[in-house]
Amino acid sequence: MIQTEQPDAVSRLPLPDKVATEHSQRVKQCVLDKIAATGRLPFTDYMQTVLYEPGLGYYSAGSTKLGAKGDFITAPEISALFSQSLAQAIVPALAAIDHTCLLEVGAGSGKMAADILAQLDILNSLPERYCILELSADLRLRQQQCLKEKVPALYDRVQWLDELPAQLHAVVIANELLDAMPVVRFKKERQGISLEYVVANSTELQSAFIQDESNVLYQRTRARITQMEANGLLFETGYLSEINFNAEDWLSSVADKLQQGMIILIDYGYPQHEYYHAERNAGTLNCFYRHRQHGNPFIYPGLQDLTAHINFTALADCAIENKLTVDGYTSQSNFLLGAGIASLAEAAAADYIEQNNIAAQMELANQVKKLTMPYEMGELVKVIGFSKNCNARLDAFHFKDMRDHL
Repeated sequence: MIQTEQPDAVSRLPLPDKVATEHSQRVKQCVLDKIAATGRLPFTDYMQTVLYEPGLGYYSAGSTKLGAKGDFITAPEISALFSQSLAQAIVPALAAIDHTCLLEVGAGSGKMAADILAQLDILNSLPERYCILELSADLRLRQQQCLKEKVPALYDRVQWLDELPAQLHAVVIANELLDAMPVVRFKKERQGISLEYVVANSTELQSAFIQDESNVLYQRTRARITQMEANGLLFETGYLSEINFNAEDWLSSVADKLQQGMIILIDYGYPQHEYYHAERNAGTLNCFYRHRQHGNPFIYPGLQDLTAHINFTALADCAIENKLTVDGYTSQSNFLLGAGIASLAEAAAADYIEQNNIAAQMELANQVKKLTMPYEMGELVKVIGFSKNCNARLDAFHFKDMRDHL
């Protein structure tokens, strides 16, 4: 079955400038070359190419991704209260491990790292090292600039890594990392499961759903769906969704290297029974371009972000298989409230009241709403925590423990 581009989707999006258009054409040509070599490209490989191809992919090239001038905004960019709360939440974990290291994977602009370090300094709980694992050379430069500007006295504690260390004694944190990992897209059809491939019609990219029994990824996908169906999930004919094996494989690799510590992951997603709800029959793949959201992954390749929500049940199962303890699972709103965001906001508001800065008071209230309200990020984003050889209790997870939802 072939799905073609939707031409009307282009007309609803802002037009890129000449330089951006030329860059997108180079990314598209890279995809076309890969298709020409094999005849078709698994969707997960397409997503890997347009997001991470060295020098070309969305996260590898130099365009602005975050903030008002970018394509989307994350919680650390909305307010320092997010990172300050996260810093307060992890203090017990930092205190419970030897040779304290805080490892952030995928640090974006560097703002979260700067705000966490500043808050941990206030709390007299600075780790010996703050490590950042960042594969994008462009983002690494932006992070270095941000940290030098915001926390110059703490900059020497920061170390950039190219890969996970062989042994980890650390608190590992990642905000909106997993949802940008390439996913497998599948469709339930009368004759069984088909996987999505990207093919070329002349110079246009199209989607094709194909059954390939010889493909290892196909076999892994079919086995997972068979397992989910045995556990009571029903996939009707035509049901389209994703599986993020890359996120599970990444967690497995971290678990393998973690000798002592905690892993805290923050991302958009659902427990499995909600993720694969019968009414969510078109999957969760989202495309973001200049703060516009749409569903066509073939528009402006290399210029737009592609994401898919996280199946937190699958992550928890993966953690248990890899000898991790599931310490907590809750919504972002509950986590932040349990971590003390209300007190932090009250202290900031008191300063603004003393300054008679009404505009700042209103902006602060707006930031808290965006981070905690159900119709904003509060319930859509979840937080899950795992540990190994670390008995620290994080109150942020126990404000409202939702592990029974998994």
